Amino acid sequence: MGQSATIVDTAETVTERSPIVMRSRFAEDVVRFLLTACGVFVVLTTVTMIGFLAHAGLRGMGAVGIWPLLTGRVWKPEADSYGGLALIIGTFASASGALVIGAVPAVLAAVWLTEFAPPSIKVVERRILEVASAIPSVVYGWLALVYLVPIVFAVAHAVRGSDAPVTGEGLASAAVLLGVMVAPTVLLLSLDSLSRVPRALRDASAALGASPWQTAFRVSVPYAWRGLLIAVFFGFARAAGETMAVQMVIGGARRLPRDFLFSPTTTISAQIVMDMQEARPGTPQNDVLFSMALVLLLVSVVVVLVTRLLGRQRLS
Repeated sequence: MGQSATIVDTAETVTERSPIVMRSRFAEDVVRFLLTACGVFVVLTTVTMIGFLAHAGLRGMGAVGIWPLLTGRVWKPEADSYGGLALIIGTFASASGALVIGAVPAVLAAVWLTEFAPPSIKVVERRILEVASAIPSVVYGWLALVYLVPIVFAVAHAVRGSDAPVTGEGLASAAVLLGVMVAPTVLLLSLDSLSRVPRALRDASAALGASPWQTAFRVSVPYAWRGLLIAVFFGFARAAGETMAVQMVIGGARRLPRDFLFSPTTTISAQIVMDMQEARPGTPQNDVLFSMALVLLLVSVVVVLVTRLLGRQRLS
């Protein structure tokens, strides 16, 4: 027995010291080190960015005041007036409009594609959506400026009258544009969520006599609702942070819109782009722009927390 154990130990030692095993372990150690380094790098860069943004943003809030910054109606950096209410309302209004116009229809379209569409259409539709989600935002903005804004202009005059002082630029154009932009991404995420519904649940529902529509909205959607909710909130965060495309169609007016839908206004991200070239480092204007960026970050954080909170709740 002792001799057999010695032979086994010797064989294991020789195997562990063989060039092939040693090279394999060395490769595993290298891969493990690279993965760890990448994880640490991502965490450090994220923490550093948030820390810098918080430091500069809080400095700007201290110089202007949190309440005047969040509720002030006048944004004129050249006059040392930093009222960000118009920026905040423009951001929330355009992003909320994008949810109604783009995200909700995208979820319903995902239900149709998953439950009712022929397989050939599913493949073609998914490829089209992948291409649409990869189109640069500036392309969307240019197309909207050329084609969408004149349409909204005509609609505005049809609704408000031919003599109404309204333009095609404003929240309506921004909401439609953002809805079109976020729809492909929300639809793809919704498709992935609905595709994880077990086929056995659908078969069981059909065996109990449920119609395809009942199966879709009483089995598949309730099962995948957390993923669908995440897709919708991701669309909201994407719309709230969009910059170049929105800047091209929202008008860039640093005030609350006189006519809520059809008058020019602005958003946080669009105004940061417009003012950043004139903001010198270390000046109050520069710090206040970081303050508005911090507000936008906090909005994204709240969206993530709300999504997680609702995702933990059970359907009643």
